Amino acid sequence: MDPARRSAGLPARFSSLGTWAVTALAAALAVGVWFLLPVEEWLRAFSAWANGLGPYGLLAFGLLFFVATLLVVPGTPLTIAGAVAFGWAVMPVVLLAATLGSWLAFFAARYLFRDRVRALIERRPAFKATVEAVGDGGWRLLTLMRLSPFVPFNAQNYALGVTEVGTPAYLISTVIGMLPGTVVCVYLGAIGRRAGGDEPTHWITLGLGLVATVAVVELTRRRVRAKLEAGRAGAGA
Repeated sequence: MDPARRSAGLPARFSSLGTWAVTALAAALAVGVWFLLPVEEWLRAFSAWANGLGPYGLLAFGLLFFVATLLVVPGTPLTIAGAVAFGWAVMPVVLLAATLGSWLAFFAARYLFRDRVRALIERRPAFKATVEAVGDGGWRLLTLMRLSPFVPFNAQNYALGVTEVGTPAYLISTVIGMLPGTVVCVYLGAIGRRAGGDEPTHWITLGLGLVATVAVVELTRRRVRAKLEAGRAGAGA
């Protein structure tokens, strides 16, 4: 192999290794948090509160998720907690609340807080370049960005509001982009709802789910990075 090509491939290889290292560290931290903090008690308490509201429980959860989306609060823990409380019934609620919250954030950034959002993006050159690249592309490139697990989903809602992205393309990419992550989170929460905390099958299934999640994250990262770099290169040409 040509030395120049070999050296060009090294950064990508090191980046991939770094991603796996960060993912492994995040998984270790998640396990540590689970055992060191009363996470299971918190989930049970949340489930008891939500189910205690009766037929209004899912509605209350949907409003909570909607507000969390607007406040740029990560939706993963909340989705898992909702799945522990309601099982798979929470999935359409999450999708609807997240879509409405994302659209309102997009609208607010475009028509109400445009200058303020632009100023925040200017402080993050890498994020600015990525947003500008997808802002000039179609809904397919935009969907890849929405699928990226390394670009905060709720932060994208405001950032994309100051680009030239059209509302239909934004909404399509939002729904498609959030679907895989939502399915994984609801799946993990449903396992916790169904199985006892100390049953071997519970831990085996949960472990397999986490391994599959890590694999999907890495594959998605590679594809998103390649497409976004191609988009940035095209924008700079």
